[in-house]
Amino acid sequence: MTDCGAGAERPIGSSAGPSLWLQQEVQCLRNALREAIRTSPGSFLTTVEDVDGKADDYWIGEIRSSTRVVAERDGAVVGIAAGKAPDGDKDPEDRSDSRYIESVWIAPGLRGNRLGKRLITYLMAAELRKNPNIKQFLLWVFETNSSAISLYKHMKFSDTQARQDGPDFRTEIKYRRDVNHETWAAIAETVDESVHAVVKQKHGVTYRVVGERDSTQSRFR
Repeated sequence: MTDCGAGAERPIGSSAGPSLWLQQEVQCLRNALREAIRTSPGSFLTTVEDVDGKADDYWIGEIRSSTRVVAERDGAVVGIAAGKAPDGDKDPEDRSDSRYIESVWIAPGLRGNRLGKRLITYLMAAELRKNPNIKQFLLWVFETNSSAISLYKHMKFSDTQARQDGPDFRTEIKYRRDVNHETWAAIAETVDESVHAVVKQKHGVTYRVVGERDSTQSRFR
């Protein structure tokens, strides 16, 4: 786990300006990514040195241009995931109705508790709240990452049969989940206030969108 003071003490309604608040969010995100890479180095194409080498302005741009969600427990980040529009230089999908899911991580000590499923669903809910016209979610996963593939299949993502070799020559598989009534039903169940309360009581885990001062589950209902 990694400390995240921004998540525990967001200065909503205080005298702290947006610059200080964004700096806290940047540090929160940077620390979370460091911990994710440290505990799951085989799941990322970047390194801790890459994360540390990027200036605050880069991370502020990432927070503003993408959707990043975190799972937190006792002020520490225990899970992260990101949603991004397709890259016009390499992705064939339309930016107006498609989103890629990236950088999914759950702290090792909390794996096996369905927190990954809830985190990804929370991310999809956040994206759909921003853009109700989204028609599909996509992701790339290493073909050797059997646990992640099992999770995505359980979440009704389907193999598109597309393959690519990453910079480190590992093969990635592309999965897709179409947005339909079933997708909405799953999201509604996952972010329902009563379910959210049970998860918090059992695991002490809450979810939020990085860079949003108020991203409680009630806004998705």
